[in-house]
Amino acid sequence: MKNLFLSLSVLFLTSWNAQALKLILLSNHDNAGDHNQVLGIAAALENIASPKITTEDLNTKTISLKEIQAQVNNDLLQGKVIIIGAGEGGIHGITDLSPSPNLIICLTSHMFLKEFANPTLLNKVSFFALPSHATEEAKAIFGSKLIETTGVSHNRQANIVTQVYNKWEKQELPQNCSKYLGVILGGDAPTLTKDIQLFTEQDAVKLATFTAKMVANACVLVLNGPRTGKHDANKQEIKTVHRQGYSDRITELFQKELIAQGIKNMKVFDFQHDTKMPYNSFDLVIGAVKAKDGTIIVPGESTSMISEAIDTLPAKSVLIYEDSAMNEAHRAHVESELTAGRASILKNYCEIEVPSLNSSEPKAGAAKVIAEKLWQAASSSHFVNIIPFQS
Repeated sequence: MKNLFLSLSVLFLTSWNAQALKLILLSNHDNAGDHNQVLGIAAALENIASPKITTEDLNTKTISLKEIQAQVNNDLLQGKVIIIGAGEGGIHGITDLSPSPNLIICLTSHMFLKEFANPTLLNKVSFFALPSHATEEAKAIFGSKLIETTGVSHNRQANIVTQVYNKWEKQELPQNCSKYLGVILGGDAPTLTKDIQLFTEQDAVKLATFTAKMVANACVLVLNGPRTGKHDANKQEIKTVHRQGYSDRITELFQKELIAQGIKNMKVFDFQHDTKMPYNSFDLVIGAVKAKDGTIIVPGESTSMISEAIDTLPAKSVLIYEDSAMNEAHRAHVESELTAGRASILKNYCEIEVPSLNSSEPKAGAAKVIAEKLWQAASSSHFVNIIPFQS
């Protein structure tokens, strides 16, 4: 009888503590970087959550604040809700929400946003996730609510890049390559005061010279992006580049310089607006580098590409190069990756600085760090047992 009583007591307490858990993602889907941030955190959270979490991905550009509020209030009737919001869309999405002991709100961004300091926002948000190079102003404001990361969260998945490579390498890549050397061309980028800094012809020539020295017996895979060669020398946008099959002067110059230095076994994946490809070229190149134990050279002004490359490739596969388009935040991010032991840096296109031999194991990517913090909060003593959410 005593054992039966104890068993019934445990069953009662387990049922009492069990909570349904719902994950809601808030971002403006037109801002691909913000959307990928929340998708990446959600994927990392699903990898550690048990049982599987029910997730809704809401576009704050198309859904009203009243609809978001109604959705959250309804979900709170069943259990606990985690909201992950990115950028200005994420901030907008939580406008009409009120604090609740069953509601965990996390806002993330690649930089500190002035709206974060709003007292009303601070009161309702549980966590603010920011890369360590952007937290100087945030530490005093957020206190224990701050989640510091190295790099930014993203939705580039290692298993997907392998799948893309396995499916397309024979059709799309140079063959009989013992290794692949990936090179991503930089692009024009804004400064913190909204001026434009150019990725110049000099950058392209110097990068080509360095690449030629790195090639050895590797095949070269070149990627550019919408910002590559986007502006002229007067910082005026060139409307024709990357459209209707036209490339840009930076990419063409880089390719010409490689050929002049004897590099023949290469392929250029030229970005084109409004062109639907059956595969993602970045996935394909990352997959190729991964499969052949190669190296990828990534521009310092692309915070997202740096984070994606590091988080999907083995250690020591990523070399970040400093270029003319980098601003102060970019330089701080690159230094944080070096300090964290996650990548080496090419300085002045001639000198490589590697992480300290005494550095600890490379730090985990941003999405995993944020997801672990949120899962810890959701699984706190007040919510011991997570049960599937009833949709």
